[in-house]
Amino acid sequence: FTKLHGNFGALVTSRLSPTDLLDSYVSEQLVEAWEQHGGLLVIRDLTDLTPEQLAAISENFGKLERSLDVSKRKFQVEGLPIQRLGNCKDEAGELVSIFAREKEISEAQSITFDPDTRYPVWHTDSTYRSPPPRGSLFFCKQAPPRGAATCFADTSAAFEALPKDKQAELESLDAICSMAHHDAKVHMRAPTYPRLTEEQRLANPPTRVPLVLKHPCTGRRALYGFNSSTFAVLPQGESLDTATNDECERTGVEHTSADVLRQLLPHCTTPEFTIRWQWREGDLLVWDNFSTIHCATGKELIKVHEIDLLCFLVVNDHNLTLIYI
Repeated sequence: FTKLHGNFGALVTSRLSPTDLLDSYVSEQLVEAWEQHGGLLVIRDLTDLTPEQLAAISENFGKLERSLDVSKRKFQVEGLPIQRLGNCKDEAGELVSIFAREKEISEAQSITFDPDTRYPVWHTDSTYRSPPPRGSLFFCKQAPPRGAATCFADTSAAFEALPKDKQAELESLDAICSMAHHDAKVHMRAPTYPRLTEEQRLANPPTRVPLVLKHPCTGRRALYGFNSSTFAVLPQGESLDTATNDECERTGVEHTSADVLRQLLPHCTTPEFTIRWQWREGDLLVWDNFSTIHCATGKELIKVHEIDLLCFLVVNDHNLTLIYI
């Protein structure tokens, strides 16, 4: 293994085949490296990896989720719980992958979050699920000749760098998360992104997660709740009234209490805590949603050059009741 940024991130230096990745000893070593390096692991040159092998390999890292969000099932690989991301289309010209058009962030530009522009869109995945997924895996099947990097931040190290009084303040807060709010918010900046129907919204009520999460496997604490589904941040035990809650879900507009996340993100996304990963064909990247956040770059390039990132989510085999400090 090669470390990517201090102790954050590990690149597998041995050339491994898909069959190698299914070996029990190899998989144990990979999971150990994943946990010991902040929840970020990269394996390269898997150009012959099939969707079936991808699904099997994912179960090295946890129990595979078998159902995608209702609004995203049209982008599913047939017969597998794998979601396509990119701009690929079928013979009729219809998108077969989720395509959220974002402005490009060049290599010369900063990836530190800007509270004024609310960009880049740093986040962890699917905090609105119950339980939320511990890990996400991305496999790059096709990539443009340049651009389309993904950036990652170490939210455990970012939390540990905060003053003790700030840590204690944040430990008393919960993030209120909603799939409907997430899809409505993303749809506002990317109209090709699907939204929930009212029936689907009511079938997927909001959840709440701690703003500071004690990792169920490593025991480290990390900042959590950075997701487009978060529409409020409240003291533990407090709730919004029904009318405000419904408005946030339907419109994608946040409650003012969610500002605390934007106050934290510039700290979390400084160069001290971040990595920019440039995709190439055959890359498999595994990240831990409980200790990292990420953001996309270069989405404008995807309009010209086809890219197909096969993505799906996993949850850990442990009982994933979120641990409050």
